[in-house]
Amino acid sequence: MQYGLVLSDLHLFSVRSVGGKCLSAIREDLASASVIVLNGDTFDFRWSTVGNEERTIAAAFEWLRAFVTDHPQAEIHFVIGNHDCLAAFTSRLDAFATSLPRFHWHETVLQLGGHLFVHGDCAHRPMDAAGLDHYRAVWRHDKPRHRLLGHGYRMADRLGITWLAHRSHFTRAKTLARLTWYLDRTVPGWRETTRDCYFGHTHLPFRDYERDGIRFHNTGSAIGGSPFAPIRFALPSSPISPTREFLPK
Repeated sequence: MQYGLVLSDLHLFSVRSVGGKCLSAIREDLASASVIVLNGDTFDFRWSTVGNEERTIAAAFEWLRAFVTDHPQAEIHFVIGNHDCLAAFTSRLDAFATSLPRFHWHETVLQLGGHLFVHGDCAHRPMDAAGLDHYRAVWRHDKPRHRLLGHGYRMADRLGITWLAHRSHFTRAKTLARLTWYLDRTVPGWRETTRDCYFGHTHLPFRDYERDGIRFHNTGSAIGGSPFAPIRFALPSSPISPTREFLPK
C-alpha cells in the first residue's frame, strides 16, 4: 500500500534544531513514501545561523532542491509556517516550483483526500483567516536575530523553560478548540471532508486524538529536547491531487 509521510517544525538553520539528525533517523520512511508533507517551519529565518537574510534564503532553496532530488519517488508538499513565511522567500516559491514538477507549496491549508494539513500557528490564539494574516505580518518581514540570542533560546530549552511555557499555552483542549475555531471560519465544509487533521507548531506531539469524529495528530518538532514524531498516512491506490488551497483574505 502506498503511504504518505508528514513531518513539521524542522527549524533548519536554527542553533536549536537537530533536524539533520531527525531526517537521517527516518531515511527509510522518506525513501519509500509516495507523498511527503513538510508541514510548516521547515526553515527558521528568525534564528538562522547561516548569516544574513539573502544567504539564508539561498540555503533554503538549495536544501529544497536537494530534498526533492533525493526523493524522486515522492510528491513533495511544502506548507508554510510562521517561521518560514518570510515574504522575500515565499515570493520566489512559484518560480522555484516551475523547475520542479513534484514540488508544491501551500500558503495555509492543504487537503489530500480525507487528510487535512495545517501548520498550526492558527491555534496560537483564536483567529480567523484575517487574524492569521495579521499574526504572520510580523514574520513576513522579520530579520535574523543575533546569534547570542539564539544560544540563549537554546539554554531556555535545556532548562525546561520553553517547554513549560508550551505546555501551559498549548494544552490539548485549548489548542484543538482554537484550531477548529479557525478551520470552521476559514475552510468551508472541512468537517464533512476530513477524517484526519495534522498540524505542528506547538512542539507537543500526539496522535489519534478523536474530537467530533475527526482524528487529530501533532507531529512534534526537531528542536532539541522535543520529540520528533512524523506520521505515516494511507493513500488510495489511485493518485490524488490537492483539493484545497486557502489564502488569507
